[in-house]
Amino acid sequence: MNLQESTGLHRRLAPRAKAPYIAAAVFFVLYGLLIVVSPVAGSAFLINNFVVLMSPLAIAAVGTTLILVLGGFDLSVAGTISLANVVAATAMQRSPENIWLIALGVIAMGALIGMINGLLVSILNLPSLGVTLATNIVLAGIALVIMPAPGGRVPVEFTSVLTGMLGSVPFAAIVLLGLGAFWVALMKTRTGMSIAAIGGDATAAKLSGIPVRRVSTVAYVIAGMLYSVAGLYLCGLTATGSPAAGSSFLLTAFTAAALGLVSFKGGRGSGVAAIFGAGTILVIPKFLFALGIADFWVGACQGLIVLIALTIPSIGRLTRHAARKDAGRNTRGSQLAASTEGLEKQKLHI
Repeated sequence: MNLQESTGLHRRLAPRAKAPYIAAAVFFVLYGLLIVVSPVAGSAFLINNFVVLMSPLAIAAVGTTLILVLGGFDLSVAGTISLANVVAATAMQRSPENIWLIALGVIAMGALIGMINGLLVSILNLPSLGVTLATNIVLAGIALVIMPAPGGRVPVEFTSVLTGMLGSVPFAAIVLLGLGAFWVALMKTRTGMSIAAIGGDATAAKLSGIPVRRVSTVAYVIAGMLYSVAGLYLCGLTATGSPAAGSSFLLTAFTAAALGLVSFKGGRGSGVAAIFGAGTILVIPKFLFALGIADFWVGACQGLIVLIALTIPSIGRLTRHAARKDAGRNTRGSQLAASTEGLEKQKLHI
């Protein structure tokens, strides 16, 4: 990718640079309203709990966002989380002295799942939606074979780290900050910019010399690792495993990405914004409950907010297009006026 192409890519990504600020503003406004309605939500204890609870979804949403930026869809998020959850819970119960080695093995398993997805999509040119849907079904079945019903036991040494404090800061908050920093650093690398370029126009990216297959596979590997980390975090939250642990993430991960203003057409998106989107998803039911609104309205409100989030980029594009048309019209008007004035001067001179 040469300098001119890189500059053009940054120009296309510029409108999305505002996405983290918009997503953060929405989250903090909603959480602020929650504190107004229910002041206890502002206590340090409940804030810590909230950050811990949002961590698995935020981690999964970043992986989902990465594949959306690539221009694909990864439905294996649910199956990977479920499998990572049951494998970790089962293995840690049998070998509690090797919890961190087991955690590394689970993350490696996620990388392998992602590599399989990436190779099937990039090498065989299979549609990502179909490939990852099939992978998700297979992984969910394997999870059920390993653990037909919720069970297993996660040692307290593992759960206390993930749900505890590091000094006066929740460990989960440090994880989310590190995750946001990882996203920012990744998208500044050649690999990150290539992922965005492929999502924007895969053919043009290939013609410009980007190794599309290799970069696509790397993106799926990273996503698979993030899904496994989310599954491990669920183990830390529940201290047990469940074959259905990741089922809810199939929708909520994409919802968090949508609230982060990611483009579902590829090429644009922010993992940092998706993290705040995950927080917004968890704030909504708490806020509605504090207002005394029935639970069955929660889904409707979440869906409405997602629709609003999806329309924001379109409104922005229409506004910029209208501004460009007005600017072009004014320019042509100025040129016509200058031309008319020049002709009148020539007539007077004659």
